[in-house]
Amino acid sequence: MADFAVTRTVQRLELDANAVLKEAWRLYKRLFTRSLVMGAVVFGLLNIVNELVRSGQAGVLVGLVSIVVTIAGTALLQGGLVEIVRGLHVDGDDEATAFDALERASGRLGKLVAVSVLVGLGVGLGVLLLVIPGLVLATRWAVAVPVAMLEKGTARGAMKRSRAIVAGNGWNVFKVLFAVGLLTGIVSLPFTLIGLHQSPFGWWIAATLGSVLTAPFTAHALTVVYYARVQPERPVVLEPRQQWPSIWDDEDRPSL
Repeated sequence: MADFAVTRTVQRLELDANAVLKEAWRLYKRLFTRSLVMGAVVFGLLNIVNELVRSGQAGVLVGLVSIVVTIAGTALLQGGLVEIVRGLHVDGDDEATAFDALERASGRLGKLVAVSVLVGLGVGLGVLLLVIPGLVLATRWAVAVPVAMLEKGTARGAMKRSRAIVAGNGWNVFKVLFAVGLLTGIVSLPFTLIGLHQSPFGWWIAATLGSVLTAPFTAHALTVVYYARVQPERPVVLEPRQQWPSIWDDEDRPSL
């Protein structure tokens, strides 16, 4: 895997939420097949476990295992989706397979899981405090997963770095989160409703399809936000055979 360099400073440029969504949609279409395969592998396995819990055929232990596996699997998928975009950001000719991306993300799985748990707990507690604090924290930590995948440091360091990246553009990042949440909610709702009245296999198909079709767009949007803030002068995805010389010191290179 080729390294690429990022700067630890963030340029204070206005983030264009509409441009982020358009770029995320472009990535979604370009990477659709690989994203579909990755999502099918991860969510297909997760929903088998979740169906056992949902149907009441599993005990408390399996229920706890389901929570752990869901967090780990979702974190792995998010990291893999970030990795695919990273490859195209570094080299427009990079065509890592879905399984290559998941394998690379597995090297950061511990940190990705830690970030997911900490962010989830923080936002969840914030929502309990009259909702608004939860929305604020969700915005500040919006790019914690891309940071965890692409940069050095700990899980808590990734959350602090996310806050620094978002600073000054909180409202625009929130608009991206709101739009992504609304769009993915609209797409996933029919699958959720259909799954409620199906056999276990029908529920598995509906739940997996709903997640597979929506998760990549969310991951791509947040990855675009990350690059738009950290390297605004550079395209998120390079054209084939295009090279972009690095200007950062080796000490800033993330170790992947």
